[in-house]
Amino acid sequence: MGAPDDLKLLLMKAQNRKLSSRAYRVHDRSRLSFQGNWYVSPGLLNRLAGREFEIYYDRRDVSVIYLFVEGSYVGEAYCPAFMGQRVSEWEAKAMRQADTKSAKAASAEVANARAQIQEDIETTKKQRGKALRQREKARQLDRQREEIHPSYVAEALEGLAPAARESLQLAEAIPDSEKVYSWEPLAIRYREKEGGW
Repeated sequence: MGAPDDLKLLLMKAQNRKLSSRAYRVHDRSRLSFQGNWYVSPGLLNRLAGREFEIYYDRRDVSVIYLFVEGSYVGEAYCPAFMGQRVSEWEAKAMRQADTKSAKAASAEVANARAQIQEDIETTKKQRGKALRQREKARQLDRQREEIHPSYVAEALEGLAPAARESLQLAEAIPDSEKVYSWEPLAIRYREKEGGW
């Protein structure tokens, strides 16, 4: 590809917005992040751990990036996600946006599915409780069937039943005129006379 200076003329210099020096650093001693993608270079990134370096890249193919330390070319790093492909900067950005959008849609779908499962569980609990109550009621009613009781039990139950009433209406009240009621008026006590409270 020619001398390192010629290579720099053909490529774009990356600017790291996270560091004040605008240089890049290795993460986890084995990989580096660039434009939302991870890049690896076995051996090279291990040696660059703890040091700052510059990244140059071709906007027409971001599957590979070129690393420079203090202006000297030291090697390349590759993106495993783009391995074997020629992916431009714009294609990579569109892919990242599509992945983000599909991840959000999948997350929303999972949340809806979880809510539906919870609702189904609640409905199933209610239905199960209702069925249990119905079975218990049927069992209680089944125990009260006349044909399951012996004749002496049926006779005893009839004897315990309350007698049928003809009417619940009371007779009209008639005052007793013969009785004479005697009453005495109660004495009135005055507060002022009794010393006040």
